[in-house]
Amino acid sequence: MGQEEDGKQIALWAYKLSFMHPVTKEEMNFVSIPEKVGSWKILEGIEIT
Repeated sequence: MGQEEDGKQIALWAYKLSFMHPVTKEEMNFVSIPEKVGSWKILEGIEIT
């Protein structure tokens, strides 16, 4: 595959991912909010909690 050009990347992203740990059965929660730059500027004015 060729090298990606700036602004032309395709990404799968979720701000929150939750699942049960297969061994401990503990609920695992991960949250990641991208900086509002580049393609993510679309999130400006939207509050994600």
